Amino acid sequence: MNEVSLVVMAAGLGSRFGAPKQLVSVGPENEIFLDYAIRAAIEEEVKKVVIVTRSILNEQLEKHLTQYQWSDLLIEIVNQDAFEPKRDKPWGTGHAVVTALAKTDGPIIVMNADDYYGPTALRQILHGFNAENPAILAFKLKNTLPESGSVSRGILSIENEKLLSIRETHEIRNEENLIRSRDQASIPSDTDVSMNLWALPSKSLEILKEQWSVFIASNSSEEEAEFLLPLAIEEQRLNNQIEIDVIRSNESWIGVTNPEDLDTARSALAVIND
Repeated sequence: MNEVSLVVMAAGLGSRFGAPKQLVSVGPENEIFLDYAIRAAIEEEVKKVVIVTRSILNEQLEKHLTQYQWSDLLIEIVNQDAFEPKRDKPWGTGHAVVTALAKTDGPIIVMNADDYYGPTALRQILHGFNAENPAILAFKLKNTLPESGSVSRGILSIENEKLLSIRETHEIRNEENLIRSRDQASIPSDTDVSMNLWALPSKSLEILKEQWSVFIASNSSEEEAEFLLPLAIEEQRLNNQIEIDVIRSNESWIGVTNPEDLDTARSALAVIND
């Protein structure tokens, strides 16, 4: 099997947060979320990290990444906004992955640049991935919720450790000792959810490039259309092109969705670093 590369999606606009979350200092030594991903990659002896970002962030990122020059890790930056057709709003997570593929050779792990998935998450998905089927790391819903405010999560339906479906569910929040969603339905706290941490084999990536070509042929002039990774992988499953393995994790997510989440994230990461 070819070396597995880590692809980190760092092109988001941070609209709800009000700033590029991928560059916000969250750790006790001014770490950004990306630092935790890179450190995990070095620990797991991953050879290459490809960061998908926007051109306007290049200079800041490059300056920040000089601290890893001592390592054997190859870190490359690609710009999602430079990948045709150009659009101010990124074309979505599926497009981010397609943008990275010119810099990778073989299977990849995909994660967000503005989430911390826990100290063992990368190890779990690397070691549980067989490079034949896509794999997703499943988190318990209770371990992925901020203290306040609401979030969207992909609710997973699983059978025999295979993924049957992902149902995007919005406005999930803690409310009076219950977890509720937009429609006020109560959701069990141990429900399995996606945090967009995927392992994708070469076969799936080749199909993804074809899916992008079909998508953009129909949507090139659309201002809001998005090519989303979970929907593309789900389409592959529905077409019987792949099966999706599920790797379950008890790790706790730390992230920032809204500005008020920042202090909570910093406090949590300070404890982890101790």
